Amino acid sequence: MITYLRKRLIGLLVVLTGVTILSFLLSSFTSVDPAEALARRSLLNPTPEQIEELRWKMGLHLPIHQQYFHWLGNVVKGDLGISLLTKNAVSSDIAQKLPETLKLAGMALVWIILLTLPISVISAVRQNRFFDHVVRGITILGISIPNFWMGFLLLLVFAIAVPVFKVIDYGNMKSLILPSVVLAIPVAATFIRLFRATILSNLNKDYVVYAKARGISTKRIIGVHVLRNSLPPMVTLFCQYLGLMVAGSAVVESVFSIQGIGMHLVHAILSRDLPTVHGCVLVIAFIFVIGRALADIVNCLLDPRMVDRGEVPL
Repeated sequence: MITYLRKRLIGLLVVLTGVTILSFLLSSFTSVDPAEALARRSLLNPTPEQIEELRWKMGLHLPIHQQYFHWLGNVVKGDLGISLLTKNAVSSDIAQKLPETLKLAGMALVWIILLTLPISVISAVRQNRFFDHVVRGITILGISIPNFWMGFLLLLVFAIAVPVFKVIDYGNMKSLILPSVVLAIPVAATFIRLFRATILSNLNKDYVVYAKARGISTKRIIGVHVLRNSLPPMVTLFCQYLGLMVAGSAVVESVFSIQGIGMHLVHAILSRDLPTVHGCVLVIAFIFVIGRALADIVNCLLDPRMVDRGEVPL
């Protein structure tokens, strides 16, 4: 486990370094000058001299590689810079916005678990029956429908037609129910299809035939053996989707007016607030890599033989 953690730490540093380099390179390709954008927001009629002065203060006059190493040196010290939009420390803004997104993603993951496990098992056991066909159609719709359209539809039904929820609500768990459902449905639909296919694949394995020959009940075979052998790929996807949902929460947050890190990142991009963009990208990448490492650890606990087979590189 110590060897694994060491390798994961090295991998974490490599991935985060690569992500930050790409973030800097992509931000340098923009046709909009961040110094000019900031000057036009903060000054009435900025002169070229004022814009150039701002560019020097922001360090944009330096080559891109010098800007990157200067920023990286500050990150090592725990300094993500000052937001050009809010004038606050980027780390402070992220610490304020991230909990809202994590609560949203956490509730969405609960919905995903509650929907995926029972529906996938029943659909696999009742393969090619009515329930299976209905689930197949619903999951295709769940994958195909855009998040923003589903969000507006749920608001129309449950906040206007049947006012169970408020259109704009803050500060309680009830306000996260609709957005978490919207965030969870496409992922749950994907998971149901994948988990069903994995269960069906395991039902055709030799150990299932042997267990049936020994007289073990079908419920026990599925509940103990098949589910345990079907979980590792789902655990990997489950943990990876935590990072993806944090990164992809911007659309849902904008529909439901949730002030999370996704919405904060979108505002930073539109405002050319580069310190905030780089800080948010770094935090989201960190969450994604941590989720991937957590998936490997859980898989090792579920099936230690994965290490011997080389599926988890300890």
